[in-house]
Amino acid sequence: MNGFFSSRMRISVGLASLTISLILIASAFGLWPDKEQAELQSRATLSGALAVQLAVLASRNDAAAIQDTIDTVVSRGPGVLSIGIRGVKGELMAASRDHVAHWQDQPGGKSTPTHMQLPLSNGDKPAGRIEIAFRPLAGRDTWFGLPAALVEFVGFVGFFGFIGYYLLLIRALRELDPSRAIPHRVTAAFDTLAEGVLIMDDEERLLMANRAFSDTILGDLLPALGSSANDLPWLSSASAPLAAEQLPWRIAAHSEHPVLGIAMGIRNRAGELQRLMVNANPIVDDSGVARGVIVTFDDVTALHTTNEQLNRSIRQLHLSQLKISEQNQELQLLASSDPLTGCLNRRAFFEQAERLLSDAIAERQPLSLLMVDADHFKMINDRFGHLTGDKVLVGMATLLQNFCHPPNLVGRYGGEEFCIATAGLSDADVERLMERMRIAVSDVRGWLPTGERTTVSIGIASLGHSPCKLADLVKRADDALYMAKSGGRNRVVNWKHMHPKPTTQQAGKLFVPANSS
Repeated sequence: MNGFFSSRMRISVGLASLTISLILIASAFGLWPDKEQAELQSRATLSGALAVQLAVLASRNDAAAIQDTIDTVVSRGPGVLSIGIRGVKGELMAASRDHVAHWQDQPGGKSTPTHMQLPLSNGDKPAGRIEIAFRPLAGRDTWFGLPAALVEFVGFVGFFGFIGYYLLLIRALRELDPSRAIPHRVTAAFDTLAEGVLIMDDEERLLMANRAFSDTILGDLLPALGSSANDLPWLSSASAPLAAEQLPWRIAAHSEHPVLGIAMGIRNRAGELQRLMVNANPIVDDSGVARGVIVTFDDVTALHTTNEQLNRSIRQLHLSQLKISEQNQELQLLASSDPLTGCLNRRAFFEQAERLLSDAIAERQPLSLLMVDADHFKMINDRFGHLTGDKVLVGMATLLQNFCHPPNLVGRYGGEEFCIATAGLSDADVERLMERMRIAVSDVRGWLPTGERTTVSIGIASLGHSPCKLADLVKRADDALYMAKSGGRNRVVNWKHMHPKPTTQQAGKLFVPANSS
């Protein structure tokens, strides 16, 4: 009802303003009567009639009738002060009392609004003149530059016109109330629905809004019936303002096809975002022409909130799983790695070496197991201390890993001894690789504080044509290592040969001076 009240007020004010404007326009075109001009016209008419009457009486030389006429007109004529008749020579022939005091000759003998003179004639000869003195014209009262009477009339019309228009509109709008277009029983039926319902005409004006829509979804934001639902601040599913051409009821009305499952939003009177699922169906007549739209609104705010909470929980769970996986990897790395060198520890090395051996046997691929031992490592610890010894082990492990990339394995067997498992390399390739590695170790001068070199002894055992166990390969590699160490160290021995040739470098020495070749 507030919407109707404001509409009646606005329309009434508009009609009253239009009426006042028409009156002012009429006044500007001279259609409004001028009181001063009317009085002048009245004086001119009186003067003319008096002149005729006095001329007739003068032609009869009826002095008494002339005087009676003058006195009667002065006593009864509106605004007349005095009347006099002068002869041709200027003598006053007849006059009312005080005429001499009231009369003033005007320049050029012309009449003015207060002093009018009319000629008398005797046949064709001038016989004198009639003099009439009037009271001064009343001053013209003005308000805001307009005649006071006009302003008063405009005020009267504006006030009482507004009241009249307002009362008329009450009756007219009662008859044209959009809510009467839909029977009360239909409105009551829609009010029982849990989802919001709007019914619009073909010009998208609201004809009905059920209780679920007006109370639950919008509250005080609901526009008055007869106004446009497009004026509401509709939002898209991304909370961006929705253009009028994107509204589902407009699309349904233009296409004459249902528009279903459109996600929209709107903020209620508390500023909270209401998320809606909207369906719009055109209302067509017997000719198939859309005459309106019925729109349903399903409030999915709670469902959307629950989904967001569920998504947040899933993201948190995923992050927790990633964190647990990282921690498991760290634990697995700690459990399988040697804490000093970062190589596989003994248990992890042999677990992975068993798998490599099984795959090599199944695929008939070559596999070699190598034992690498730092020569005279105890002397290094005794001479330089355990920190330097650890530095040598770390450097040696790094160098071994650089030579033996995955899927090859490098593990710390114990103390200064390392195990290597290579897959897919022939005996000759393994021997060449180990020889290069041995030389690379002996070329390093930065592990010991004196710049001296360290050396390694290497034993090789390879998988033959007949399958064997990992323990057999370990035993053979260890035997080959023993032969390398007993043969002077700083050399590579393959178990298959068991008669290693001396290397080109000087054998049997732990340290080689830094300046030697």
